[in-house]
Amino acid sequence: MTQLDPTRPQRTTRSQPLARALPSVLAALLICLAAASLRGQSQPTEDDVKAAYLFNFSHFVRYPAPDPSAAKTFDICLIGRNDIVPTLQSVVQNETVNGQPVRILQLDRAADARPCAIAYMGSSEASRIEKDLAALEGSDALTVSDVPRFTDRGGMIQFVLQNNRVRFTVNRSSAERARLTLSSELLKVALAVTPAPPTEVQ
Repeated sequence: MTQLDPTRPQRTTRSQPLARALPSVLAALLICLAAASLRGQSQPTEDDVKAAYLFNFSHFVRYPAPDPSAAKTFDICLIGRNDIVPTLQSVVQNETVNGQPVRILQLDRAADARPCAIAYMGSSEASRIEKDLAALEGSDALTVSDVPRFTDRGGMIQFVLQNNRVRFTVNRSSAERARLTLSSELLKVALAVTPAPPTEVQ
């Protein structure tokens, strides 16, 4: 059974008053458990945990200043076939990020995800990962996948299973090339960060 690894965002933009008052670790766990409850399950599944992470990553990323003509929604785009869709839709229902309603989009082509805030590539994209990443090059999208060696091939965040728990690795250089700033709190809980963040002076 998978378990959610707790994280602490520097700020929260969740729309529920209770969630704003709770520590972020509890808020993240509640998201995951709520998704499981909606599916009639007593414990979160791997998809539940990944969906909770995908939404909560939004609290750990600082994007470039938005174009005034840009979309007024926070779009999480799923490229290819993804079993995570129903769970993610439950997780983000009625949620906002920086005042923008969260919207889930299912796309066939990675190029269509360029305006998205987060672009998730499931296992169906394994044979096309390099092409997908090339199509997203130069965009502001945070790229996420569970495809093996995703971060080695230029992706930003990769889900991995360790001891039956969903963890993630980070390619910090890829995020920086896209002008995305990842919170130090996110980097602290990552299983691995490439290149490693600077050591803090005590």
